[in-house]
Order: sequence, then structure tokens, then C-alpha cells
Amino acid sequence: ISACLVGSEMCIRDRSIVVIYNGEIYNYRQIRNKLEKKGHKFYTFTDTEVIPHAYEEYGIKFLRILDGMFAFALWDSRNKRLLLARDRFGIKPLYYTIINNKIIFASEIKSILQHPNVKKEIDYESIHLFLNLRYLPKEKTMFKNIKKLLPGHYIEVTPKNITMKKYYEHKFEESNFSINYCIKNLERLIKNSVRMHMISDVPIGFYLSGGIDSSTIATFAKLFSNNNKLNTFCMGFDEDTDEFKYSEIISSKLETNHHNIVIKTDFIEDLPSLIWFADMPKRNLYPYYIAKAAKKFVKVVLSGTGSDELFGGYPCLLY
Repeated sequence: ISACLVGSEMCIRDRSIVVIYNGEIYNYRQIRNKLEKKGHKFYTFTDTEVIPHAYEEYGIKFLRILDGMFAFALWDSRNKRLLLARDRFGIKPLYYTIINNKIIFASEIKSILQHPNVKKEIDYESIHLFLNLRYLPKEKTMFKNIKKLLPGHYIEVTPKNITMKKYYEHKFEESNFSINYCIKNLERLIKNSVRMHMISDVPIGFYLSGGIDSSTIATFAKLFSNNNKLNTFCMGFDEDTDEFKYSEIISSKLETNHHNIVIKTDFIEDLPSLIWFADMPKRNLYPYYIAKAAKKFVKVVLSGTGSDELFGGYPCLLY
């Protein structure tokens, strides 16, 4: 087993269960309270420490109670078991390759490529898929035999086997709820989600385009800001960018510390660096610029990314 996972490390006291973890568990306080009642002793106030204790108490089933974004490697020395897991929607990355029945994994492809047994080979099928679909489906990467661990999946490694299993799959079911019920329930869910995301030890900011999704998140965040001014950020490529106008309207209403970031750069010249940071080509690499600018003010940023996919914000194209 070879590993390079960016994040924090934590173990239970006898070091029989150790975790390397990248991400954040939003319901860790609730999980911790339940574990303390069962006799578990905690020595920090971090969400990381909850993971080995929850595994010790519930086994692999503990994955189903985690609410957060994460990728982690957990080593159980008692049972000689390695567990690699990724959050339900794959927010945090985890890559791996299997060579001669040995697994090499990391949170970045470039780390795996440093291993002497890994061949740097382009996957031409992936190039074909990217040029046609503008994304890489399922476990594909641009390199042969290097794969993404799928969202909602885990890999279990024992002396005998390496197996991948699914622990989460979202199911859509028909309902007869009234439109008013759905509106109120959606508001409750979004409000609760934003509240949980704001549990952080570092300053939090918000990408604010002035659109419905980012404006909604910033508006709910204002309720949990404890009268502290929120930092909001909007990006454009010239001073007349349309989104600047709308983001300033929302910023004025919410009284945020707003930053309009004008990007003046040679994108083609920057492209190799952007791909290096992203580990592969992507349809949209521009968030790099706003993230780099926001980092001067905050360490964590919330955005409306994914809202269009969830709420049908894109037009349906029929061919």
C-alpha cells in the first residue's frame, strides 16, 4: 500500500485505528455526543477524531451516518483492513491505481505519478470522451490505469482482496406533497445546510454572482453570521461585467464586505498551470482565479455550484 492523502491524521488512543482525512464532517458534534454516551473518550474538538471512533463503534456502516464532504483512508490494524472512502457526491477527490495486487492512492493524480512503479501513460479513450462530452465519466482520468474512486463508494483492502462497494445511492421517489409544503421544506433544508456549512474554525466567504443560487446561500448565511460582516466575491474579465451589477445589489442588501475581482490574464499562457492544479482538463477552469483572490481574505468559500443541476437550471437540448 502506498499513500499520499492531503489532510489531517487522527487515531484512537491505542493507535489500532488510524485515519488520514481531507474534508469536513458537518454533523460530527451529533455523532460525537452519541459516541461519548457509549463510552468513547475524545481528546480534541476536531471532526477528524470522530471518524476512527465511529468506525470502531459501527464498523463500515458508519459511512452512512456521515454528513459532509470527505475523502479518507482508514487503517484498522486489528483486522488488517484498509478502508478508502469518498463522500456521497464526490466533492473531495480520491484517486487510485492497482499494480501487482497492490493499491496506490492519493488525493491528487500527480502524487500517484511520483511512484516508481506507475507508468505515465495517456488514456486516449479519455481524450476522446473529454472532447465529445466535455467531462470524463465515472472513474476515468487522463491516465491509463489511474482511476477516481466513485462518489458514494468505498474500497476495502485486506490481505486477500481489494474490493469496491457502493454505500450510498440517491433515489428519487414520486410524492403528492403540495407546492406550499415543498417550498417550506426546501427552505428548511437549505437553511439547515448553510448553517451546518458555517461551522468552521477559519474565516468563511461566499461567491456571489447576484444569481438566485448564490444570493440565496448568502442570504441564509447572513442569519448565522453573528453580526459579523460576510466576505463576498464576484469575478469578471472587465469592469463592465454584468454580474458585478447584480452582486453589488445583493451585497448592499446584506451589507457584506464585497470584492469585485477583475481578471486580466493570458488564459492560454496560464492553461498548463490550471490543468496542473486541477489534475486534468476541465470545461471550466476559471474558478482558479477567484479562489486565488479569495484566499487572501478567507480559507473557506461557499458557492451555488451544483444548484443548476439540482433544480433544472440548464435548458434541455433535444437532438
